[in-house]
Amino acid sequence: MSRFTGFLPLRRGLFEHVRNGRLGHRQAFCLIYILSQADTRTGIWRGCAKALSGELGMPERTARDILERLDQGGYIHRFTSPGSHTCYPILLHKYLITTGEHDGERLNALDSRTPVDLRYFRRRHNGEHGVEHGAAQKRIENRELIEEKNPAAQTAPPDQRRQPFIDFAYKTFVERFGQNPSWQGKDWKQLKTLLAATDARLEEIQARWRHYLASTEPFTAKKGGSLAYFCANFDAFINGPLLAPEKGTGHGKLTGEDLTRANLRAAGFPVN
Repeated sequence: MSRFTGFLPLRRGLFEHVRNGRLGHRQAFCLIYILSQADTRTGIWRGCAKALSGELGMPERTARDILERLDQGGYIHRFTSPGSHTCYPILLHKYLITTGEHDGERLNALDSRTPVDLRYFRRRHNGEHGVEHGAAQKRIENRELIEEKNPAAQTAPPDQRRQPFIDFAYKTFVERFGQNPSWQGKDWKQLKTLLAATDARLEEIQARWRHYLASTEPFTAKKGGSLAYFCANFDAFINGPLLAPEKGTGHGKLTGEDLTRANLRAAGFPVN
């Protein structure tokens, strides 16, 4: 592994993301550090919040927040192990491979299914290896330059409801379960799909999320606050939490406002 020698290829577009606010200064610094530590053959860094905290001298809580934001922003793809506090594979999206069989290609972290089943943005074969490498790098830089100068070539701006809802869902999850969520790729994909499919206001989405966390119906409760499950069953929580059947009734469908408020209180949420 040659990551401790030579130079670090760094996309110039990264600083454009800092200028336009997509990436905070501390997040950018941590991302550059992680890039410098990744395996140059795969684009993978085995780390975690604790490792990042120890290496850069910041609180572990801050390091965890930064990794989560980088994951949400599509800069990295984490393969965490719920309940484990050891280092895990973190894939660096668009990392330029400089050694091994994929030399000259960039890692497609977002479409990689596992740390073993990796995807790459393929280079065009033009004969000499050095020509392949140079041509691939040139095409990538040209594409980024076009995107920066031509707003129409960029991807659509993020949904304005997305980050406020994520912050709200994260906070209420911790309040409900006493620990941080371990949401991963499928959760973010389902959230993106939901936001594209509904014009519900942020307040409505937040209200239904509270109903979801307050549900006591066994099947729903076993989902453990899965963001993906909530997004895929968004309309199930339109009228309030789903309740476990009351003894002797055979059903627990929540319909009354008083019952909704009672269950929200039972779940630990403040109710006026």
